Amino acid sequence: MIKAIAFDLDDTLLDTTGLLVPKASAEAFSVLIKAGLKLTLEECEKFRLEMIKETSHKEVFEKLASQYGTPETKLASTEAVRLFYEPNLPDQLPLLKGARENLDYLKKKYKLFLVTAGADQAQKQKAVALGVTNDFERIYVVNSLDKKRKKAVFEDILQQGNYQPENLLCIGNSLSSEIYDALQIGAKACYFEFGENRGYLVTDPRYKPDFHIRTHAELIAACKL
Repeated sequence: MIKAIAFDLDDTLLDTTGLLVPKASAEAFSVLIKAGLKLTLEECEKFRLEMIKETSHKEVFEKLASQYGTPETKLASTEAVRLFYEPNLPDQLPLLKGARENLDYLKKKYKLFLVTAGADQAQKQKAVALGVTNDFERIYVVNSLDKKRKKAVFEDILQQGNYQPENLLCIGNSLSSEIYDALQIGAKACYFEFGENRGYLVTDPRYKPDFHIRTHAELIAACKL
């Protein structure tokens, strides 16, 4: 029986891939190119799209700086990472279609938590710009730049709410992040296939979610909420 739901933010509530990533990645790569990166912006983007399937954006910038840059480029990777994870955000951002209706419905029946990864201030600013801060019991920001995992947050939600693992449903678009971590602790997992991982097929049983959806319109019925 589900009693609590943990939502991811990027590419689950917000179209981060479509609205924020292109500008943020271009600005980050421009810093590296100015510092000696021997790649064009187009080549950088091609590498990013391929590498992001297996690694974080932080590691993408660092690896490209190391492999195709100079000592100056490596030093500049710190600023590139900061620009990507702490972009200038608008005062308002749109929720994905159907997300507002789902949040309004679900918060009347379940305890909702926002569990997002990235830079603390930027992620909280996104939540404010989306207008969702009042929808959640608590907003957790996991410092993915230091390779922190969501597993510890999920365990904290279970402990604080005195829930059993099967009482928690985790919803997100990353099979290697929230889906994997949820399954590791015995929670339910709903894979929201959206963003840069769209079309990725689940073959590894460790990442096999309990539910698989592609739009918010499918969520309630698919997860029997």
